[in-house]
Amino acid sequence: MNSRGESPPGPPRAARRPATHEKFGRRWTDPWAWIRDRDDPDVLGHLRAENAWTERCLAPWSGIRDAVLEEMKSRIVPDTASPPVRHGPFLYSSRYRRGEEYPVFCRRPAAAGRRAGREEILLDGNQLAREAHGDAADGYFSIGALEICPEHRILAFATDTVGRRIHEIRFRDTRTGGELEDRIQGAAPNLVWSRAGDAIVYTRLDPETLRWDRVMLHRLGDPPERDVLLYEETDETFWVAAHESRSREFVLLHCEQTDRAEAWAIPSGDPAAGPRRIIPRGDRHEFQLDHFRGRFLIRTNRGAPDFRLVAAPEESPADETAWEDLVPPRNDVQLEGFELFDSHLALFERRAGRQELRLLDWDGGPGRRVPLPGPVRALDEEDNPEAGAGQVRVVVSTPRTPPTTLAVSLATGRRRTLKREEVPGFRSADYRVRRLAARAADGTRIPISLVHHCDHPPSPSSPLLLYGYGAYGISMDPAFSRARPSLLDRGFAFAVAHIRGGQELGRNWYEAGRQERKTNTFHDFIACARHLRKRRMCDPDRMFAMGGSAGGLLMGAVLNEEPELFAGIVAIVPFVDVLNTMLDPDIPLTTAEYDEWGDPNRKEFFELMAGYAPYENVPEAPLPHVLVTSGLHDSQVQFWEPTKWVQRLRGRNTDPDARILLRTNLDAGHGGRSGRYRGLEETAEIYAFLIGLSGK
Repeated sequence: MNSRGESPPGPPRAARRPATHEKFGRRWTDPWAWIRDRDDPDVLGHLRAENAWTERCLAPWSGIRDAVLEEMKSRIVPDTASPPVRHGPFLYSSRYRRGEEYPVFCRRPAAAGRRAGREEILLDGNQLAREAHGDAADGYFSIGALEICPEHRILAFATDTVGRRIHEIRFRDTRTGGELEDRIQGAAPNLVWSRAGDAIVYTRLDPETLRWDRVMLHRLGDPPERDVLLYEETDETFWVAAHESRSREFVLLHCEQTDRAEAWAIPSGDPAAGPRRIIPRGDRHEFQLDHFRGRFLIRTNRGAPDFRLVAAPEESPADETAWEDLVPPRNDVQLEGFELFDSHLALFERRAGRQELRLLDWDGGPGRRVPLPGPVRALDEEDNPEAGAGQVRVVVSTPRTPPTTLAVSLATGRRRTLKREEVPGFRSADYRVRRLAARAADGTRIPISLVHHCDHPPSPSSPLLLYGYGAYGISMDPAFSRARPSLLDRGFAFAVAHIRGGQELGRNWYEAGRQERKTNTFHDFIACARHLRKRRMCDPDRMFAMGGSAGGLLMGAVLNEEPELFAGIVAIVPFVDVLNTMLDPDIPLTTAEYDEWGDPNRKEFFELMAGYAPYENVPEAPLPHVLVTSGLHDSQVQFWEPTKWVQRLRGRNTDPDARILLRTNLDAGHGGRSGRYRGLEETAEIYAFLIGLSGK
């Protein structure tokens, strides 16, 4: 396959077994509706044939793929460890050992001054992966939760060995290294210890829809079938999760959908007492709840579209007249989160699209904004388990700066670098970051973050990859990527379109890109692409687009609307069968997503989805090259969505040179292959596809 995709003819053709659907007077046919059973030999045979075809088509670029993979691996330090964090009498950390795929979790006793005791290994992810899969190279493995009991004697951990995000909870005695007999199947990666350390509160999933719907109490030593149901969420549009309050007095249950929430509290000292409702679910009320210093702290959008922080009395937390503003609503700042310490509040905020950290003294005062590196950056909270700590730990990165873990003094705001991730062979000075803005059809300015190598400035002759997501209020902040230099060093520019549907510019930015205004997301992305072309920042014949999951829906909608805009598109586990999926309440996640996409059982949302759903609206036209990825065990986007979409794309494509390829990982789910090295293989193949098409 050369830059025009030339390769032997004959992509796989799935059998057509048409199924006809009708709703609100509209009829449509799905020729491949039968592709749903991941255990069906015909389905597996087709997926293997697709993988073989993709291998044949990409074979001429295998050298690029191998070179890129080795480059990516070379940027990983073989032996590395996280900065230790104090939790009770121990310093906890994780590390990777040379040649190994998974982290090892460790601790050592904390001592006065700089001295510390001998390290002990609590959990070795590599050993657990071998127990699950032997030496199978493609076996999936992840640790979804890791919680130590209050006495630091028993470690509870949740593992997923399939990639479907259904976990098994296990327990390890830190004194002996041996495992307890307790094993809980069918759990979410969500658990909290009781104060006595003799029980956990955990969340179960519905085995069909995978909705987190039941909160259970398990006492160590009891068989799981005797676990006590503490709470069941019966509204199919809600899910529930548990977390420990900062005061450690309560296990807090948070029930939510997109724009409604409810909270309950279980006494940590007596979890069998069951939950007490703290905040009832109200109309379009979103909030985050914690408990500290004898009060409930609530980050709420009541009277504050971009949220405020209030304190509520423990006896009557739902009485809004008793709420005291700690952080009042502001028109120009979004309060994204908070962390509670004995002396201060740490506030995670967003101003003009930029993430910020602000410290607020409990005793009042204007607060202190902490200067952070880079005008274009990503900010994440690190592990801060101790309320009595004198510092808050955060991680900052930029598109040209590797992640840096900082300890920020709560009293002074001074920063101390705990660790800057080492990236062998990478020099920040070799790259430049820019912030641009496109103008959408309705006049809205859409931010764009762009990074490129200094030796390869964007020009009318250079390739460019434009990335987008635009859903769930998730902001695509410009973070560092170890893989990306393999594109930048070959002359690519990489741009992120901060389109509506995310939350980069506040809550209204999200509201303007969901439900009845969803198409703004697609038009914003197109406007960003046109802006980059108009600014002559790329070769129009070497401009590519990429998005995953809901960003894959974006790719499908953009392809349908303007198939000539991009030379190639990469759709990673794309949510493209929108109409059929949202009409099927038995498919995982469907009912919980009505508030994101709309309920298609209502005519107005049905018509909206029918108008933009990628699978139903593929035009008969010359299409660009398309690489689609999928996971057989995907719990979020079922594997049949991309499989069916590829069939329809090929059937409607009128360009005989365009290649539309499907790569299905038969041993993984939504996140792709696991492991710090193996996980790079899929990225290397995607990059080879883009580099090969660009002629670089």
